Amino acid sequence: MRKAVLFDLDGTILDFEKSEEMALKETFLRHRIPLTEEQVLLYKQINRKWWKMLAEKKVSKEEVVVARFEEFLGKIRSSLDPEIVAREYLEFLSEEAHFLPGAEDFLKELKRNGVRMAAVTNGVRSVQERRSKKLGLERFFEFVLTSEEAGAEKPDPRIFWIALERMGLKREDVLYVGDDPASDLEGARNAGIDFVLFSPSESVPTEFPIARNFKELKKILKLL
Repeated sequence: MRKAVLFDLDGTILDFEKSEEMALKETFLRHRIPLTEEQVLLYKQINRKWWKMLAEKKVSKEEVVVARFEEFLGKIRSSLDPEIVAREYLEFLSEEAHFLPGAEDFLKELKRNGVRMAAVTNGVRSVQERRSKKLGLERFFEFVLTSEEAGAEKPDPRIFWIALERMGLKREDVLYVGDDPASDLEGARNAGIDFVLFSPSESVPTEFPIARNFKELKKILKLL
């Protein structure tokens, strides 16, 4: 096993789908608008599209945060202010911190085995810091490095290089685990770091190994 493992957070360690849906519904209920399941699904599709554009360096994170709601509010024909909705959503999202099933026990086992760990995330810094604190991620990770702090978003390799520098390690000492082919897989490839794609539902052609659950991930980590 490598000296250290870097993790993505949302969709890899944290249940972002659950947090996203709860925060979205709470945001609109504040304005007495109960969203339908179809509307929640529509928002998720729009959100994924904008984060993919961020990974492709077509937009900034600041644009994503508001533009996704501009598009969504237009689709559902709402006159709410997208900047206000975006701010309220991030406030609610900061409070929604949930591990993926099995993630916490998996991290505990790695910690017991002396594996060094840290996280790199494109998520909004204020949100990730609050959620990390609520879940006590400092029990496992030496640090959580956000793209805002690093000044570069995945798949830019600089965020990985900064993480390696903080840990005092070389690329060959580290394995990176993430769920997003656009930001995580491409980021690892750009940084020259070995990678495992955590993908419970999707089958993505890749030269890197794929883990569909934490049991499979544990086996892969022992081999690499």
